[in-house]
Amino acid sequence: MPMPSLFELVAVVVAFLALVLGLLAFAHIRKLKQKQEEARNETHLLIKALRNENHAMGSGAIGMGQRLVEVEKRLNNTMERQMEVEQRDPGSLPYAYAVRLVEMGATVDDLVQNCGLARVEAELITLVHTELKAQREEPDREEHYSIN
Repeated sequence: MPMPSLFELVAVVVAFLALVLGLLAFAHIRKLKQKQEEARNETHLLIKALRNENHAMGSGAIGMGQRLVEVEKRLNNTMERQMEVEQRDPGSLPYAYAVRLVEMGATVDDLVQNCGLARVEAELITLVHTELKAQREEPDREEHYSIN
């Protein structure tokens, strides 16, 4: 049996190393493909979840829009009825006018003279307006009432 030459031994070693490196590269490629497939599946799940959330938000926005339209209709209806009531009841006009005058800074005497109200009515309107104004300016303040 002839002894293999050095060239043949180097060729066999190189071929063996090439085979080992090829097998390692193949195993690495399989791992990378598996990770890629896992990432693709996770991405698809995230996209599906985002689509569901987007659909839910769109449905909620549509529902809120419809409710807002209903509330706006009710508000407009209420405002129209309030205007009708104010126009039908001539007795309420002096009070509405008196409230406007108090908001502009009128005194009790001004209300008595300009609106034809009794002094007690004018004082009551002024007192209520003062309390409401104070409450708007300081909503957290406590109210103390005393009987004199």
